[in-house]
Order: sequence, then C-alpha cells, then structure tokens
Amino acid sequence: MAQQTVERWRTAHIGKRGDRVRIDGHPVWQREWRWINKNVVRLPHPLRTSETFAFMICEIGNPNAPTRFAAAQIEPDMWAFYVPD
Repeated sequence: MAQQTVERWRTAHIGKRGDRVRIDGHPVWQREWRWINKNVVRLPHPLRTSETFAFMICEIGNPNAPTRFAAAQIEPDMWAFYVPD
C-alpha cells in the first residue's frame, strides 16, 4: 500500500494584483504561471483563518527547476500566496 504524503504550506504574501511580490526571487506578476494539472489545495483564508479557501498550485521559472506556490484571489484585486514549507 502506497503511503500518501501531505504537503505543508506557509503564507508567503498577501497583496494587490500587480504589486512587487517575489517568490524565490521571481517577480510573480511579471512571470507566466503554469497551473499544475489544474490542482488546488485547501488552505486557511489569510484574512479569515477559521475558513478554508481553494488555492491554485502553480509554478513559475525554469521548467527544469520550477518555483512552486499556491495562489488565490481572495477579494477583488487582492491575492494570497502560499509556498511549500
């Protein structure tokens, strides 16, 4: 029987669309996001932590050494980002 591992995530950024957020040195809004197999992960809503929210699991950067993150639009023009912990 295969053992399933649960990936852990930590909050990386909350901000407006187009801000200067960088993840692993990459300017997020200036890079093309690759949504990995349309996968989502349910994580705490960063402003209402008693609720969970669906975050897209994405990659940016070099496909051979990608930077992974989870992102969701949590309010109009407001986005939250998590990174693997």
